[in-house]
Amino acid sequence: MVGDAVKGRFMKGPALLLICASACLAQQRRTSFTGTITGTLTGDDRTSIVGGYVSLHLLPPHPPGRRRQTEWNALSGAGGYFRFDGLPEGRYRLCAQVPRSTWLNPCEWGLQAPVAALSGLQPFVSLSMVLKKGAVVPIRLEDTGRLLFQHEGRTPGAHLLLGLGSDAGTFRIASLASEDGTGRNHQIVVPFNSPVKLVVFSSFFRLADAAGLPLPRTAVTIPITVPAGQQPAAIRIRVTGGGPP
Repeated sequence: MVGDAVKGRFMKGPALLLICASACLAQQRRTSFTGTITGTLTGDDRTSIVGGYVSLHLLPPHPPGRRRQTEWNALSGAGGYFRFDGLPEGRYRLCAQVPRSTWLNPCEWGLQAPVAALSGLQPFVSLSMVLKKGAVVPIRLEDTGRLLFQHEGRTPGAHLLLGLGSDAGTFRIASLASEDGTGRNHQIVVPFNSPVKLVVFSSFFRLADAAGLPLPRTAVTIPITVPAGQQPAAIRIRVTGGGPP
């Protein structure tokens, strides 16, 4: 019986070595794999988008090994062309944003971001990213007393939040377009035909609506829906005072 046990151990050895060798070869193939994703960034009006920031996100589960990178970035060039090289095997989600434009990031609006898969059988993928155009919503902050200028960045707690949440749950801050002696002009891009809510909040500044009615010192939501092809009217908010509650 002892001899049988010893014989069994010797018989298992080659099988274990074979399994280990197969696993090691599979691991080596995964770590040595390099793939490529290329594509074009265009608008839904067939415009080639140059200067767009395209990001590539490796979706879990991530391949084993020392490689820790799970995100890559590229800038679209002539004809909207972009390219990513040296990618590990896996599934990738592609996002794109174009600063100072009305093109919507598909990872924030619509939840239909393109996905590409790389494998030993498919080491190269080429695709087209099509972005939809949104509407620019102007926001006017009437500040005749120049309270924002006097307190923001100077007085603790003097901050005014303007922004909205996207379909993906990210929060977008309204960008500053211009300012003058009586206030500021902000703007934010929203999709057409989609109800969204602009969030206005400040625990320091006292605010009022366009008619002069005071707004509560809690987060106020202003519903916005822009029909396709229409230009939204400006949202007007007055800064009437400042100081602790």
